[in-house]
Amino acid sequence: MADMNRSKSWRHIVKADLRKLVSEPFFWLILLTPLLMGWGLSYLLPYVSEQFPAIDLPAYYPLIIGVLILTPPLYYGFVLALLVLEEKDEGVLQAITVTPLPLSQFLMARLSVYTIISLPLIYIVHEIVDVVDIDRMQLVLVAIAAAPAAPMITLLLAAYCKNQLEGFVMGKGMGFFVLFPLAMFYVPDYWHLICGVLPSYWPIIAYFTAVSGNSSPAFFYIAVVLAVLTQSAASVFLFSRVKNQLKYQS
Repeated sequence: MADMNRSKSWRHIVKADLRKLVSEPFFWLILLTPLLMGWGLSYLLPYVSEQFPAIDLPAYYPLIIGVLILTPPLYYGFVLALLVLEEKDEGVLQAITVTPLPLSQFLMARLSVYTIISLPLIYIVHEIVDVVDIDRMQLVLVAIAAAPAAPMITLLLAAYCKNQLEGFVMGKGMGFFVLFPLAMFYVPDYWHLICGVLPSYWPIIAYFTAVSGNSSPAFFYIAVVLAVLTQSAASVFLFSRVKNQLKYQS
């Protein structure tokens, strides 16, 4: 009976989010942006490379695609964060903390859905552009390494923003989490490991390791594992912060 009630609760939560997304064209635009970017780059990159042969643009393809494949979890996490902040501002989350439905279950249902949806999109977006060769199994593992960014971004904005406006402003600056780890492309040897303090570094270095073919295969698997662990650990910490905030406000 408990499992049946839990299943019904998850379905209600997911349906409620879907209704909100359908009613807001802005959210649809954000959710479709990774696919649109991938489609656009599939034509733009070869065209620019052909028009400007003096620029070795293909050498920078891994850099460009490394940013692109992180957009699905980042964008999906951003959309869910805006929904959560709206509920936080309206007192919905505070009300849930005193109901039989645990807050952790309420958020887990939503975080799981957005993470699961963003996971195959990472693979799909990469294949749409189709300018960088990578082993298919390694690409699946890179997607698994990058997908936990969705709940991490959601909880980060929910933990440090009071409303949707603050979340939107802070979300626009989230590019730092991607651009700073990309310094590895220019840093010699393994000095770029310093960027490992940011959880977003590990899925990017996993992708670079897979496409370069110059690093140890073992390091690729280490990077994938660390990507999942660091982002999951960050999400657990951020969730505890959100939960404590709601308890204090209720």
